[in-house]
Amino acid sequence: LLCSPVFACSIPVFRYALERWPADVYEVIVFHQEPLSLEGQALVDKLQKACPDEDGASSDIDSPANAIVKIVNLATSPDEAMRKLWEAQSASELPWMVVKYPGSSRIPENVWSGHFTAAAVEMLLNSPTRKEIARRILEGESTVWVLLESGVQQQDDTAALLLETQLKKMEETLEISAAEEDGIVDMAYTRANPNLRAKFSMVRLSRNEPGEQIFVQMLLHTEWDIKTVSKPMAFPIFGRGRVLYTLVGDGINEDNIERSCSFLVGWCSCEVKELNPGIDLLMSVNWENMIAEQLVEYYE
Repeated sequence: LLCSPVFACSIPVFRYALERWPADVYEVIVFHQEPLSLEGQALVDKLQKACPDEDGASSDIDSPANAIVKIVNLATSPDEAMRKLWEAQSASELPWMVVKYPGSSRIPENVWSGHFTAAAVEMLLNSPTRKEIARRILEGESTVWVLLESGVQQQDDTAALLLETQLKKMEETLEISAAEEDGIVDMAYTRANPNLRAKFSMVRLSRNEPGEQIFVQMLLHTEWDIKTVSKPMAFPIFGRGRVLYTLVGDGINEDNIERSCSFLVGWCSCEVKELNPGIDLLMSVNWENMIAEQLVEYYE
């Protein structure tokens, strides 16, 4: 494949991703056959309000999700793609919800599927860990590392201590060069924030955490060969909820952590999102408005 040259810019990868890379859009499909109950229709309305348009974002709601919602009535002969998706389910009763990764991710497996309930919709849109990740990123952290625990305490504690120690070291040793007027990009917030620096933190997440089951599955399917591995895993998350890649078991080591952190605080070498590593998570955050508010604060 041939592509046109792409130039580097003097903006750290994590800031460029936050300011310029809209999150890719997930698909949420709700299957039903009988008319939806009042409760079921209320859940559909909640989903559609949270995911109001094809871009998965809207300025008129507080926390839009990067997803689109499709309601499929099995009684009205759905198209072939939806019919095959339904036939692949192990559904015992309707309505049933399926969550799919963005097409750009090229991940064929579903994120999650299960009964269409209030608890499932809440887990999809508003898990506490994703809220905390977004809060930290918007407060200026370069990367939030999620340590997905194995369930073996000694392994998890060892991985957490190593990760936490190395991240502190990275904060002390990695520097962010000042942004330059290079004629390629205009990163207003980055230049308006003279205190921009490398900052990393860690969040520990149990695989059995109530309210996080969809998020756990979302992480475990970002790479084809990790979903059955029962070892600690570290996921560096940056930008608008983008996972760079996964460090697993012994791969959670000083060299790999340094390599990941150095890449994310280094200058962006390719402005084209699709040519950079990573997969976007589904998050309910109005990134555009939050970044705009920060700009106002820094320029006042």
